[in-house]
Amino acid sequence: MNTTIRMRFSKTGRARYISHLDLIRCFERAVCRASLPAAYSEGFHPHMLTAFATTLSLGFTSNAEIMDLTLTEPLPGETVMTKLNAVLPEGIRIEEAGVPVSKYRELAFAEYRVEIPCEDPVQLAEDLEDMLAQPEIITEKKTKRGMKEVDIQPMLQVLEVQTTERMLVVSLRLASGNNGALNPSLVTKVLLEHSEIPAETPRFCRTALLTAENSKFF
Repeated sequence: MNTTIRMRFSKTGRARYISHLDLIRCFERAVCRASLPAAYSEGFHPHMLTAFATTLSLGFTSNAEIMDLTLTEPLPGETVMTKLNAVLPEGIRIEEAGVPVSKYRELAFAEYRVEIPCEDPVQLAEDLEDMLAQPEIITEKKTKRGMKEVDIQPMLQVLEVQTTERMLVVSLRLASGNNGALNPSLVTKVLLEHSEIPAETPRFCRTALLTAENSKFF
C-alpha cells in the first residue's frame, strides 16, 4: 500500500538558480540515489509520484518549500530526510519530514522577506506606507489569459518594516492559492514605480506557507 511523506526543504545559495523543472529532476535523481522505494505512475511513460505545493520564482531563496513523495512502503519521515540529505546537492536541504495533514487546496498565503538596497531606506519606507494607504493599488499582472489590470491591495499585507543604513527590509504576507497568487517582485516593482528613490535589485526569500487560518501549512 502506498504511503506519502511530506517534506519541507530549503533552497539557498546557488540552488536559487535551479528552475522548478530542474528541481523536480534533482529530487527524482536524489530519491533514486538514496534507494528509497518510490511509487510510480502507470502507463507507457511512468513517472515518480512527487508533488510540490507551489513553485518558487527563479533567483528566490526559501526555507519553506513543500514536497510530497509517494512511497510503496511506509518509512519514518526522519529516515527519508536523512537519506535524501546525504545525496541532495549543496543549497537544497530537507528541514523536516512527516505525514501530510493539510491538502494543497488549503494553501492560502505565502510570507516573504524582501531586501531592497537603496539610497534612502527611510524615505522608501514612507513611500511604501503612502502606497498602502491608497484605496486601490492598480497594476498589470500576468495571468493565464495574458496581462490584466488588477488591484493587488486585497492580496497584500505588510507584517514588518525595518531600515538599515542602505537597505529597506520588508516582511510580506501575500495571497498564494487557487483563488489567486501575488508575486513579491510585482509588489516591489509597483513600490519603486511609486517612489523616486533609486534602488538596486531586490532580494527575496520565502519564509512560510500558510493556510487560510494563518496556521503553518506543514
